Amino acid sequence: MNISAGKRQAPLDNRTIDEQARLLLAAIVESSDDAIIAKNLDGIITSWNAAATRLFGYEPEEMIGQSVLKLIPPELQDDEPEILRKLRAGERIDHYETHRVGKDGSRLDVSLTISPIRNAEGQVIGASKIARDISDRKRAEAALIQTEKLAAVGRMAAAIAHEVNNPLEAVTNLAYLLTRHPSLDKEARGYASMLLDEVGRVSHITKQTLAFYRDSARPAPVNLPELLDSELELHRPLMMKKNIRVSKTYRHQPVLVRGFAGELRQVFANLILNAIDALPRDGRLRVKVDGASSSGGEVRVTIADNGCGIASQGRARLFQPFFTTKAGRGNGLGLWVSGGIIRKHGGRIRVHTSTAPGRSGSVFTVVLPCYCENGETSQAA
Repeated sequence: MNISAGKRQAPLDNRTIDEQARLLLAAIVESSDDAIIAKNLDGIITSWNAAATRLFGYEPEEMIGQSVLKLIPPELQDDEPEILRKLRAGERIDHYETHRVGKDGSRLDVSLTISPIRNAEGQVIGASKIARDISDRKRAEAALIQTEKLAAVGRMAAAIAHEVNNPLEAVTNLAYLLTRHPSLDKEARGYASMLLDEVGRVSHITKQTLAFYRDSARPAPVNLPELLDSELELHRPLMMKKNIRVSKTYRHQPVLVRGFAGELRQVFANLILNAIDALPRDGRLRVKVDGASSSGGEVRVTIADNGCGIASQGRARLFQPFFTTKAGRGNGLGLWVSGGIIRKHGGRIRVHTSTAPGRSGSVFTVVLPCYCENGETSQAA
């Protein structure tokens, strides 16, 4: 009788089944996209999966046997005893949003789910913690809030423009009549003309309502040295009050760019005022224009001061809306708006700054396409 139908496999005992279940569970934990960490009731880490390494930067051998406090910012470490108290009582903590610290010192936004681990007798012997990185979600929420703030600013600016435009028209007419008055000498007539220009700029700004200038007018050639001289003259009283010395270097005259004079004036007024604010008494302000020839190229405007400089933690946020280094004196929109204007004109704006004693100061450089004789502009890449 042929009994070669195959050998019957021996049934698995419970010990083998338990071992396979543990291996399967370990594989699931290790392949999880979320950081899964186990700790005992003293807060000592007992297991650490691959996702925890990706999230926090520590290898398992660096964390197993270490206190979980290593991952918690100093100001939040008082929360850990309360977490351990709830775990000892058998409570579970669901989707607790907080901050943790990575190996490189960076702050991480995480959502924690912490569950008690029980032994065969049902006693709580530790905890399993699932940490999910929610930094992208937090950034998206912050961006939404910021967008809502900007929308509110736009609505408010539009309302202001509506209310301000009528009296501004009257002031503009009066300033024009003043420039024509025969009793004024040449110097006074120059000041009156400057007043007329500035009132026109204010009118333009209110009409645009911080909406990045949906301007129906055509761009025109703008003489940058002339514009800068006008701004420096306008702010001369402020500079005299602090005894600020001004040096100007204009390599070519005229230096033309094609754009909207009011918007470019707003950019350079903001940069000059920022420099004046940063400068101490007897400080130095340097304004330099490297103009291109009529055949094309780039125009480079440099505004440099030997003021206090900008701290390293704020440099990356300089051109973000609502960020200010002026401790409540600024609204944080000046550089953000300036950056948008320069990009609109096909240019770029850069900053170099230092807070080192004896070498402190900031250098803002604006690069714009040069206006050529044929009416075209070069590319400021």
